[in-house]
Amino acid sequence: MAEITSLMKDIKGILDNKNQFVIPDFQRSFVWTDKDVDTLFSDFKEDTDNYTDRLDTLPGYLLGNIVLISNENNPTRFDVIDGQQRLTTLTLIFCALNNLFMDIAEETRRNLGANADMWMGHTFSFKEYFRILDNNLQFVDYKILHTQDLDFKETYKSIIKQGALVSDEDNTSANNLEAVYESILQHLRSIYDDEPQKLLYFLQYLTTKVKLIETTAPSIERAFQLFEILNNRGQSLEPLDLLKNYLLKNLTSAPGITQNQIKDFSDSWSQFLKNLKDTGKSKAIETSTFIKHFIIGTKAINVKKKDLFEHFKDNELVANDILQLSSDINSISKVYASINRDPLSNDFLSNDDGMYTLFTLFNTVQIHPLLMPFYNASRVDKVRLVDAAVRYVAAVIFSYTQTNAIEAELPEIIEKILHESDPACRLEVAVTELELRTKPYVDLIRVLLPVKDFGSKNKKQAPKAFQILKFIELYLNQKDSIKTNKKIELEHIMPQAADNADYSFDDEDTRKEYLNHLGNLTLLDKSLNASVKNGNFAEKLDHYKACEFVITRALAEEIDSPVQNQQPLINFQNTYFAVDNPEQITYWDKTQIDERGQKLVEVLEKLLLKQVP
Repeated sequence: MAEITSLMKDIKGILDNKNQFVIPDFQRSFVWTDKDVDTLFSDFKEDTDNYTDRLDTLPGYLLGNIVLISNENNPTRFDVIDGQQRLTTLTLIFCALNNLFMDIAEETRRNLGANADMWMGHTFSFKEYFRILDNNLQFVDYKILHTQDLDFKETYKSIIKQGALVSDEDNTSANNLEAVYESILQHLRSIYDDEPQKLLYFLQYLTTKVKLIETTAPSIERAFQLFEILNNRGQSLEPLDLLKNYLLKNLTSAPGITQNQIKDFSDSWSQFLKNLKDTGKSKAIETSTFIKHFIIGTKAINVKKKDLFEHFKDNELVANDILQLSSDINSISKVYASINRDPLSNDFLSNDDGMYTLFTLFNTVQIHPLLMPFYNASRVDKVRLVDAAVRYVAAVIFSYTQTNAIEAELPEIIEKILHESDPACRLEVAVTELELRTKPYVDLIRVLLPVKDFGSKNKKQAPKAFQILKFIELYLNQKDSIKTNKKIELEHIMPQAADNADYSFDDEDTRKEYLNHLGNLTLLDKSLNASVKNGNFAEKLDHYKACEFVITRALAEEIDSPVQNQQPLINFQNTYFAVDNPEQITYWDKTQIDERGQKLVEVLEKLLLKQVP
């Protein structure tokens, strides 16, 4: 009888073959999002020192476990019991690499470059990592197969086979798959734009240095037994237990240390770990992520996760330092975790739109260290700090800069903050430094966004534009529904299905590109959007008037307010959002899209530079 086997394999060893992985219908949905992709690529970048470390010096990156059931009738087919998210994401990465390499080859040919064949040639090294091909390199089947009852299978198929979404599936898993794929493409393109050679480095790193522990069982009964053992039995070892034991050893060997002090250390450490698990979510905060942020926030030093133990070892902390450290990480982790649990109701700053923007709309956990020096500040100071942080983070994100730039810039900012002992001076330094660093990103936004095609590769969504519009509406008008209404949709003013001639376009390709320009997009409640989706501007006018969002309602009529002190802000929004004689417009054409896009970018610029009335 076949036995259970467990081997650590690199990704090449798992995917470079004719094996297929079947996702059974009892599996859960696809739950990874673009935020998980951000974390994964951030880990890759850190593990390789931004793709510069020699590969032969790297110990390897353990991505996790996969649990499979072998098939005695088909030795190349395996049912996946655990590891669906990892395997699916890996195949999407290789699909994205394949499409990007071919795009680069085509761009190189158009520019008469000499390396087009080189880029195309590299695709052969991973040609079957995400699909099965025949001897003539023709598509035969998918690397990952989904059983019939899974409602996102067609979305996965369309991405793998065509590199774009042509499925009509509209559910959370399908949307997650698309968001993950688009995020992967953005990360890979960012690596290439930084330095083309780094993309080739990334490919080699991913295939040879990223590892999975592959456990194979001969039957579903044995696989579930194994899965239960892996997940439910015993207490798992925390990643920083090694650090705790090292600090505890130094503490107990120090002269004059009492048993009560040792108990205080252990209690504080245990409570710190509990704090990180108290997130109200299924996934706890990674201890290494918190400690990394803690060091940035309290010492202004950016330490790689893999170097955390060495950092504390090299600093040779004495007994009092160790006791203070355990006390600090306990108290700071409590506030940190409360922010992650609920940005609108936490131990730092509750009922503040800026906190929602940072940690929900933008999901920028990288900004945590900036808040730590101000955990005990007044509410007024916290509000001002968070506002400056919001504008800085928004400028980074909307300039299409990777958010790890924030983590790279924070140590210098925090070092200047910690240099000041007076709380008022600390705040002034923080706000000044953030605003200085915001401006270069705004300069990028000014050039990039007016002509940006925000559409995803399959043109179905424009997530970054959706984020920009929500941000503008929330920042200017404090609309609670931005935070609570799950049925807000991105509205295309010029509809997705339309006649080119009506909208002043010479061809359909140009019209499709303009579909997801910022000037053609706005916010609309799903119930309103459903009834006017393919109507022209004149047919949509009444629905825009009924919309609660100023950014949309101003398309149909000028905004007014009975509150006198709000009039400057109302006038500002009418200047940039309102349309001249909207009742005379039948079709929202290229000219109007360009004009509104430019105005929206000007609004964003003024907002980020704090130039709004």
